[in-house]
Amino acid sequence: MRLAIFHALALSLVLALFSALIYGMVRDQLIRHHDADLTKTARAVAGILSAQPDCETLTPSQRADLELLGPLVLVHEVGGERRVFFESADKRGLGALVESKPDVSSLPVSRFETIGLLGQPVRVYFEPYRSQTGRSGLIQVAQGLGDVPLPLATLRRALLVMAPLAVLLAAFGGYVLARRALAPVAEVTRLAKEIGAGSLDRRLPPPRVLDEIGELVTTLNLMIGRLDSAFESMRRFTADASHELRGPLSTMRGAIDVSLAQSRDAAGYRETLLSVGQDVDRLRSITADLLLLARADAGRQPVEQAPVRLDIVASEIVETMGASAPSTMAIAVEATHPVMVAGDERWLRQLVFNLVHNALKFADVRESGKPQAMVRVSVTARDGRGVLTVSDNGPGIPADKVSHVFERFYRADPARTPGEQEGSGLGLSIAAWIVSAHQGEIRAENADEGGCRFSVSLPLAG
Repeated sequence: MRLAIFHALALSLVLALFSALIYGMVRDQLIRHHDADLTKTARAVAGILSAQPDCETLTPSQRADLELLGPLVLVHEVGGERRVFFESADKRGLGALVESKPDVSSLPVSRFETIGLLGQPVRVYFEPYRSQTGRSGLIQVAQGLGDVPLPLATLRRALLVMAPLAVLLAAFGGYVLARRALAPVAEVTRLAKEIGAGSLDRRLPPPRVLDEIGELVTTLNLMIGRLDSAFESMRRFTADASHELRGPLSTMRGAIDVSLAQSRDAAGYRETLLSVGQDVDRLRSITADLLLLARADAGRQPVEQAPVRLDIVASEIVETMGASAPSTMAIAVEATHPVMVAGDERWLRQLVFNLVHNALKFADVRESGKPQAMVRVSVTARDGRGVLTVSDNGPGIPADKVSHVFERFYRADPARTPGEQEGSGLGLSIAAWIVSAHQGEIRAENADEGGCRFSVSLPLAG
């Protein structure tokens, strides 16, 4: 309604200005249509008067010629006073008009006027002149406007009737159009209010036309989809975190209950405490990782930007982890050329450690059939970026699970983790955050020759 009223007011103002302009232009053109003839007649009068040095007394021939020119009144000065020295038989009241005019001397230039005489509009042309003897005079030539008032009156009535009608029709049409245009918005608003945290699987009806409203509906559906994914990730994260924390706590509770249920010697209690200590360490590790990811999500985890030798970082991590790796596992590194990337050395070390640690867990002698598990780490520079690749010779990742390996607490297949090294499922999530914080890219894929390969691309320093 407000839109329709505003449209009607704006249209009324435009139509009022347009109508006034049209009426003024038409009226001016109709009135000025007679000006050329009046000017021509006045010039003819001046020619007739110039035949004598002084026109105080007109000759019969001059009077006859003047009578042929139409309604005329001629005035000159005698002793500073105006005096009519000629009036045509058809003067149409022009003599009274002359008496109402100021002195001839106050009319230095010619001009036109439209006056009403005997109820009829008349166009009058005034032109001052001076005789050969220096006498001042005034020529007044008049011509009736005929039927000019009739079309002007018709035009006025048309404008006064049609303009309000046009405004009413435009206001009604604007109201209908605005109502139809905003109806989808009201419907979208109503449906959006019905969608809550428990019904994020619902979507707004797809748009019939891809206009602005359709684009809004599509955008809202995409936003609801993102919210649904975020809520689902949060629910899964909460459930997985609860499960991961409940396991060590249950183990600790059980060990403590068993120790309290029966008497043990110092060695038994020591064994129990060692088991509890391992569970505490695992809880502390999980809590630290969760706190790190929470700070990263909130944007409160600082990341410095400085030149870092990625090849040296990878070599040092491989050397440290290779020294403590079992004899059945081998780690090889290929970093023959310096690769300087821009980043935080602390987090880049954490990145390499997590990827290598993950590869060591999944490098499997039993499935590969080779004498030992193999993890390969390579660092190169390619296309203006530093590339870190970590691959193993394990069974690989199921094709439908590759896109989920960076989700928190996600494990593609628990059976892939040999032994008791089950892990918490946060290492790859932290690695993905580190890469994202360094404006890089990380990708997981199955190698053609078997096993899994993680590739990280980071911007070079400088």
